[in-house]
Amino acid sequence: MRVKRYALLALLGVFLFGLGLAEILPPLDLGSPWAFLLLGGLLAVLGVRAMNRSMLSAFTQPEEVPERVYVRRRLEQGPRIVAFGGGTGLSRVLRGLKEHTARVTALVAVTDDGGSTGRLRLSYGLPAVGDLVDCLAALSDHPALPRLLDHRFARGELAGHTFGNLFLVTLYEASRDFAEAVRQANAILNLRGQALPATPEAVRLKARFQDGEEVVGEVAIRRRGGRIREVFLVPEAKEVMPEAVEAILRADLVVLGPGSLYTSVIPSFLPRGLKEALARTQARLVYVVNLMTEPGETDGYTAYDHYKAIAYHLGRRPEAVLVHTAPIPEGVLHRYAQEGRHPVAFDPKPFAVDGVRVVTGDFREEGPLAQHDPGKVVQALLQLV
Repeated sequence: MRVKRYALLALLGVFLFGLGLAEILPPLDLGSPWAFLLLGGLLAVLGVRAMNRSMLSAFTQPEEVPERVYVRRRLEQGPRIVAFGGGTGLSRVLRGLKEHTARVTALVAVTDDGGSTGRLRLSYGLPAVGDLVDCLAALSDHPALPRLLDHRFARGELAGHTFGNLFLVTLYEASRDFAEAVRQANAILNLRGQALPATPEAVRLKARFQDGEEVVGEVAIRRRGGRIREVFLVPEAKEVMPEAVEAILRADLVVLGPGSLYTSVIPSFLPRGLKEALARTQARLVYVVNLMTEPGETDGYTAYDHYKAIAYHLGRRPEAVLVHTAPIPEGVLHRYAQEGRHPVAFDPKPFAVDGVRVVTGDFREEGPLAQHDPGKVVQALLQLV
């Protein structure tokens, strides 16, 4: 890295600077001492600067260093925020949060049993990795990493799998400990914060419907459809990561959602260790209500119905609820109506009776989809800290 030559240059500068000082203190008749002082100081500064740039170039482009240091320093002073959920909703919120704080912890549901994640669960007996990988990508400090982790193989034996899923499974195979594999992934990917599983155990989701029927597995629950009474983890999760509990207890704000109510948000806090920590934390708890209902899961649900389901499963009422109340374009509504999805209705009266603060506004991202805008949501959340 050409360190020695720059170190010698810096030492030469220090030597000349010393000669200048010697001429000023006990005169040695070496000529003008100020020439030695200026030349020595300049060489020392240039030598140290070049040596630092040379060493840093082994890790990043030198011109990126000041910006990265500034961003890291600023974000490390941000609020401590814990976000629960899974799927697209959580990863979008994380992309907005990481622009304001590096002290964010994502606690991700690991009960998905469909697609690539489901195949890997069956083959390796580990928790679902898909949503966890999405959150790792969302918190990454490198702009190209999300695209790399999301790359899906289209042929051969790897067809259908994403690189991110295989990356996490590889770490698990090497350590034979899912919690340790997640810790290694967080360290390798250099995140602004951390992404952790709700539990490192290979649990599944069980739903009890209003008619009393019980169904196990997220895919089967969605396929069955109908009004859900409550959901459980089977077997009951006994283990949670200590980092997750610590993050909850030290948090300034805890965010639930957005995301699928019964198959993403609620499963992310069902492990007993997390529920106990949520009961003890002094952080304000806020729930972000979905923009649209989901067929077979929340058909006909109002914003208050969503909130009641969260409070029932958590054993604690959120202090604040974030609800989108701005109009949604007709074209978007028509497209979603064809899929059996409709805007979540909002009535402020029952929230007022419960003494819950409701934050309303336009939280939708412009475009053809009905999904939350990370920037708008995060700005509203930060005002609650």
